[in-house]
Amino acid sequence: MSTRRLALITVPALLVLSITAALLGLLATGALAPQALVPASPLVTWGLPIVRALHHLGLLLAVGGGGTAVLLLPGPGRREVTSLAGPRGRTVRIAAAGAALWAAASLALVPLGGLEATGAGSELDPWTVALSSDLGRLQLTIAVIAAISALFSAIARSTVLAAWGLAFAGIGTGFLGLAGHAGASLDHLNAVNGMAVHLVSVTVWAGGLLAIGLISPMLDVPQLATTIRRFSPWALAAVVGLAFSGVLSAAIRMSSLDELVTTGYGRIVAFKAVALVALAVLGFLQRRRLGDRIRFRHLALTEGAVMALVIGASIALGRSAPPVPQEVPAVGDLRVLSLVGYLPPQEPFSLPALFTQVEPDWVALLLAVVMAGFYVAGVVRLRRRGDAWPMLRTVLFLLGCVAFAWVMSGGAAAYGRFRFDAHMVQHMAMMMIVPPLWVAGGVVTLLSRAQAPRTDGSRGIREWVLAALHSGYARTVSSPPLAGLFFAGSLVVFYFTPLFEMAMYHHLGHVLMTVHFLLSGYLFAWVLIGIDPSTRPINPVMKLVTLLVTLAFHAFFGVAVVSATWLIAEGWYLDLGMFTVEELELIQVRGGSIMWAVSEIPTVLYALVVAVQWMRSDDRRAAQWDRKADRDGDAELAAYNAYLASMRGQAPAQQGPDEHSSEAGATPGENSPR
Repeated sequence: MSTRRLALITVPALLVLSITAALLGLLATGALAPQALVPASPLVTWGLPIVRALHHLGLLLAVGGGGTAVLLLPGPGRREVTSLAGPRGRTVRIAAAGAALWAAASLALVPLGGLEATGAGSELDPWTVALSSDLGRLQLTIAVIAAISALFSAIARSTVLAAWGLAFAGIGTGFLGLAGHAGASLDHLNAVNGMAVHLVSVTVWAGGLLAIGLISPMLDVPQLATTIRRFSPWALAAVVGLAFSGVLSAAIRMSSLDELVTTGYGRIVAFKAVALVALAVLGFLQRRRLGDRIRFRHLALTEGAVMALVIGASIALGRSAPPVPQEVPAVGDLRVLSLVGYLPPQEPFSLPALFTQVEPDWVALLLAVVMAGFYVAGVVRLRRRGDAWPMLRTVLFLLGCVAFAWVMSGGAAAYGRFRFDAHMVQHMAMMMIVPPLWVAGGVVTLLSRAQAPRTDGSRGIREWVLAALHSGYARTVSSPPLAGLFFAGSLVVFYFTPLFEMAMYHHLGHVLMTVHFLLSGYLFAWVLIGIDPSTRPINPVMKLVTLLVTLAFHAFFGVAVVSATWLIAEGWYLDLGMFTVEELELIQVRGGSIMWAVSEIPTVLYALVVAVQWMRSDDRRAAQWDRKADRDGDAELAAYNAYLASMRGQAPAQQGPDEHSSEAGATPGENSPR
């Protein structure tokens, strides 16, 4: 059966199955019942599940097709080939079609959302209503991102452009975590992050399975087996992500295990849990049938049908009210809870409280554990192979993971949304504590040594990371002045513009702010003290100058915050209503003092590390010259002496292999003809 015929049969069947499951789930939860206050339009009641099913199908094809072409499919030979010939080209075209469908469905969801808000019979323009809300603007943004992904995939003639299409598809998937009930949940932080993990996991798993199933007719048995073998770790990671996000979501939206049986919402959650176990079993069986095309196809179709039911159940849950109400009225004492998602600690803010108070960000904790686990696994692989890896690097990287977990879930996070000084502690740790520890671990070096290189002409994670590090963009941003500009300039951009206040109000802005702080700190540390191989040598003097100028500016910026005559993010802190203006001014002075004082310690440590690396590089260079002189009998020195002698009109002296002299210290008699 050809790929086109298989797609014409399989895709509509899975789409119908998903829509049917969604409608049955809505009936089970009562979401299809007429609304007493705001009667829903029939177009919303019946059209939204269909459009969402098309939306999810396009998303799966975009991510699954792009990921399969860029990361999974084997190449044509031993030499690396980036052209999109054969199966890779057709797979990228599938991704382009999926991204286009995703963009169109996302755009259609905007007026449907406005129509849902206004109700049946309203004369208000649904587009205007939708775009006046955060959810409508977010949906329109996702439509634009999906369109960009479709454009890159459509014009791609190499895996590089296809990778850009996949990157934008991944960004759009992460943005979808703010849609549905998650954006207004009781625990905003964990609900939104959990939804993002859920969407990424189901997209990777179902999208990869769908793409591999569609292109399987054009692959021979060894190619299919290789593709499935490479997909298996991604599928396993997706299973872990789905299980984690499912438990987290159920804990937020349900109050007891009894509701899994007594409520329609809980019964759908239970069905999804059972289906997840079934999918894991099918994936295991599929892994054991790598060389059997017929059995693989049957298992893939069965797994796809179960996944379609799960997606339909997810659509139903997204449009159904959970047992635990998620809306918090923004009045009285509940206003803080409605804005932040959790209440501030009862203990007064102090240095000990930074280490005793906890506000867990479960996704960040999972990320810290995963990073530490992968690093340790890489070290173990090297040790089993007989290769050495410095214990100090391992300890420093693991300390960085612990520091990251504390930054995101410890006292700094618990107080950080309510007090500017606590936020400054969190900010300084994100930029000047966590990144240097990660950089000292030599992650790229470990990856390049522990992960076996591909020999079939395709690119895996190892190859893509190394290609990115040797790209023109990496060479540009890794120059010390530019890295210092990113590090210091972000302070002015975030705190002396409305961006910081926007980040406090919107979860997406807060996530982007956190990512920027970590990345800019990592780039700065990598340029100054990085042990991973760089694309070009960096002058140690330039490193020291950049360090002193950048961190001096960091300290002076802290003084500027202390001396400021206005409140930073005044609207946010006054909206919380926890402190008076006078108290907020004092808190801001403390925050600026923290920025000024804390920057001094990393400055000294950075300078010491740069100096030590400078001396070691000189010692290594001297040792290299000595070994070279031993190999060639000091030919370079002899040539230099001959050059000086020729400048004086003298014949070069004959030098024995064990005689080392320089023209600078020689007498005329020593260089005269013998």
